[in-house]
Amino acid sequence: MLVDACDGGRPRRQAHAASLVDAPVLAEFEGPLWPQDEADPLLVAGKLQNLRRALRHLDGIEVGAGRTFGFWKQVGRATRSRGYTLGRELREGCVIPAIGGGLCQLSNAIHDSAVRAGLDVVERHRHSRTLPGSMAEQDLDATVFWNYLDLRLRAPFAWRLEISMDAQRLLLRIRGQRPTTASAWPLAVQPRRPVDVANDCGSCGQDACHRHVGPRADGLRRAWWMEEAWPEFVAHLRQQRDDGDVVFGTDGHRLPAQALPRRALQSLAWRYRRRQGQALPQVRLAQLQQHARDLARSVQARDVELVLPQSLLPFLWRDGELAGRRYAVMMTALPMTQLQAELDRASRRHPDCHSLRDFRADPALVEAERQGLLAADAWLSPHAQVLALAGARAQALPWALPAPLTRAAAVHPARPSVYFPASALARKGIFSLLEALHDEDVDIVLPPGDSERGLDSGRARLRRVASWHEGLLQADVVALPAWVEHQPRALLGAIASGVPVVATPACGLDASLAWQSVDAGDVPALRAAVLHALDTSAATRR
Repeated sequence: MLVDACDGGRPRRQAHAASLVDAPVLAEFEGPLWPQDEADPLLVAGKLQNLRRALRHLDGIEVGAGRTFGFWKQVGRATRSRGYTLGRELREGCVIPAIGGGLCQLSNAIHDSAVRAGLDVVERHRHSRTLPGSMAEQDLDATVFWNYLDLRLRAPFAWRLEISMDAQRLLLRIRGQRPTTASAWPLAVQPRRPVDVANDCGSCGQDACHRHVGPRADGLRRAWWMEEAWPEFVAHLRQQRDDGDVVFGTDGHRLPAQALPRRALQSLAWRYRRRQGQALPQVRLAQLQQHARDLARSVQARDVELVLPQSLLPFLWRDGELAGRRYAVMMTALPMTQLQAELDRASRRHPDCHSLRDFRADPALVEAERQGLLAADAWLSPHAQVLALAGARAQALPWALPAPLTRAAAVHPARPSVYFPASALARKGIFSLLEALHDEDVDIVLPPGDSERGLDSGRARLRRVASWHEGLLQADVVALPAWVEHQPRALLGAIASGVPVVATPACGLDASLAWQSVDAGDVPALRAAVLHALDTSAATRR
């Protein structure tokens, strides 16, 4: 500290930036996260947690020409209060549990890549002993220990550091514009000590050692976050849950205590933002960010596998909480990239409709979701359109059909009834249905809820019922020509009750169910399908 205080060229904290994001790649590194012979997997899980915390301060930083990068200046001290936990650390010849243990894997990777990228090593220290198969055997390691063993780098050109983790690997990349000639600073390293294989606290047998932790009853586990507990996801949880799994969320599942007062504040914030005129999707995204923070506080380092809702994925990915973890995503909607493309397609068809343009997410959030979905092990969903986008990641869940209604109690009006089981919004296809039935003597039945302004129904009569249940009882046909529909519960109820259903592929129904498919925006096909279903329904009643 005294030497640094007197050194004008001492390391400074480097900022995250994007000026070199397209610069040439000077060096890349890829290394495994899980040793094959680890006696205590909890220490590896703790190491991954420590790497996740450190990556927040390292990934995306850019170091200016002539500036000194210091590992500890950038990362800061690894303490419990900053989210660090017990990880595997090589100290005095033994692999031991230590707070912040495992950060040396990161410093090793940075040093190895820096040497190959042509950066100059200002300070570097070798490990005291060598683990079999480690970078120390190749003399490429660089140990760090707060606050007197550091890794410091410098270069006569600006460079950028990019680091990420998937469930198995640490990935590192250095970018920069390296000149053809570069002056070098002196290389300062500690003398090489004799190579000696390290002991492991989990297997060395030295029970009397003051660092010995002994066997631990708790192990690695899988965490489920049932924020949006669809019946299909709950059924999957019951089938797949192991005894060691932990479940968070609503609907009777364990909910973190700190989330309860936060939800009360979120409810007030929801009402305030709506009164201020904010669009509902933007209000929803702000609330989801708070829920993602609840999840981040709930999971532990040993939760190396997650099952999480799609709505929280982009926030968790952006905050680095998924790095080094395996996870499956419960898909409750189209990916935002595809969703916005569908709304744009509908908006071109109805350019004067505001509701088709009110959901446009922050591009950074859309990109975070895209990257998170690409890194997921599986997409869990009953929605056929979503599964079609998933490719090899698709894990299909069967739709949960509700109990059928007693149709004998249905009272049919004199005019044929076409039930539109959604709020009469453009994204649900109300304009297409009105255009298709404009000159027909039919009732278009709407459930309770909001609707577009100034709907022109022509000869068809718009009629609202008091409940979804009542609308289904009166329906001759259920039609939902939606551009976007993620949870077609009313359609499932109609199918279970034997009511003819006309819908678009956007509703996500699969081929095993009884329904008639029409493309979104195809008014002639919609008209033909609805009129045919009405004729069939009338013949059945006769």
